[in-house]
Amino acid sequence: MRFAVRAVALSAAAAALCAASPPPALPLAAVAAASGHAALVHVRARATGTLEGRPFEVTFERFGASLLMRRCIAEVCDGSWFDGNRRWTFGLNEVLLPDDGDLGLPQRRTLNAIASYLFAEPAFRSQGGTVAVAGPDAWRVRAHDGAELIARVDPATHRLRSVETEAGETLAGFQGSLRAGPATIPREQSGADSVSLDSGQAVPGPIVPPAGPAVTYAGDGALKLSGDPVPIVPCTLAGHAVKCLIDTGATPSAIALPLAEQLGLEPRGELDIAAFDQFATGFVEAGPLSLGAARFERARFAVVPSTYAARFDVVVGADLLARVRLRLDRAHGLAQITAPNDGSAGPAPVVATIPLRFREGTPRLDAVLDGRAQQGAVFDSGDQSQLSFGYAAYRNGTQWPLVSRTQAVGMGDASEDAFIVDVPQVRIGPYDAGTTRAIVRRTQSNLHVGIGLWERFSIEIDEAAAQLVLHPR
Repeated sequence: MRFAVRAVALSAAAAALCAASPPPALPLAAVAAASGHAALVHVRARATGTLEGRPFEVTFERFGASLLMRRCIAEVCDGSWFDGNRRWTFGLNEVLLPDDGDLGLPQRRTLNAIASYLFAEPAFRSQGGTVAVAGPDAWRVRAHDGAELIARVDPATHRLRSVETEAGETLAGFQGSLRAGPATIPREQSGADSVSLDSGQAVPGPIVPPAGPAVTYAGDGALKLSGDPVPIVPCTLAGHAVKCLIDTGATPSAIALPLAEQLGLEPRGELDIAAFDQFATGFVEAGPLSLGAARFERARFAVVPSTYAARFDVVVGADLLARVRLRLDRAHGLAQITAPNDGSAGPAPVVATIPLRFREGTPRLDAVLDGRAQQGAVFDSGDQSQLSFGYAAYRNGTQWPLVSRTQAVGMGDASEDAFIVDVPQVRIGPYDAGTTRAIVRRTQSNLHVGIGLWERFSIEIDEAAAQLVLHPR
């Protein structure tokens, strides 16, 4: 509100203060009203179309700062879930795996509070969020335990235009508008959580995130390891005694083609599997799968060719392993698969507890190779080496002397030339591994920490607790 005053009534000091004051900001209540108080509405929106000749559907659900996105192409779905505080991703079996993605959690907390218009509601500030004027049509916003970001709105429509960092980097842009009951939401969002929507509606109740396959637990979960260089254990699928490969580096879980044919399962859908090369396949749904103390009523499995390098019928990947606690004791030839956080103590003492995080559905950890930090190494129990990495990384880094040459064998017995080197001064998380033997493969992209560590330790993996524990043998 502007006040008219006579110039003679103004002192020089008052004039200076007026000149320095920022222009008045649009009230936050007007921003909330322009969105139809979208933060208070459970919005469900969709987009459909074709991608490379295959139909796709995107489902977008937002309620307050929580956000569920599901993308489906030819019956194969993946997506992400953010509850306002933590983010998870999921794949074929819709098992939630903690994954901060391309943004850190502090930024994501504030971004979602802005993108949902929650920052403009009184409830945001009562829950510990802060909002301050950052200029005309702009606010400096920080969610509780979040990073400070700048929200900008269109001066004509009072609707969101962009979210930026203090350094001016645009994290998200918004265009167009879409009605969803009483709410008006952006039709297109670029940057983080990018989406372009066709239709929307308001739905009752809270968002229900994916639950994944039903699982129950009974018994001590002890299984005998095979003599293979990777963890293969007895299990049953649909009442058939089979062999399961425990592979934290695989997602999704998989079934060998001969077993799928034996069970009369017809693949459907289409998904891409990356091994030494990339190939398209379908998936089947089968159950129950009994694995140690865990019993999965039904699960989805990608169909893959079998291999003579490791004789398995089923690959239990990171998606299903998120529902169990796994202990591998190579010295005694035993695996134990129980409920996550079952309270039982593992063998003592502990050499290292290594935090895990997830990216693209697989567990990741940090390592140091000969003084060079390596972030996001895959912990891969299906890789028989202690360390493995690609030729490109070897060529562009320290070229340690070659120890010997070998062949690496993957799905369907596809093979490629590889060689072995000794890497000095290796650290895996807080554990000092010293000089460690590594396999260099031509087509591998990421650094892998493999199950070869079980020659030194018994290994405990609890994906639900996001940790890997090494116990000395």
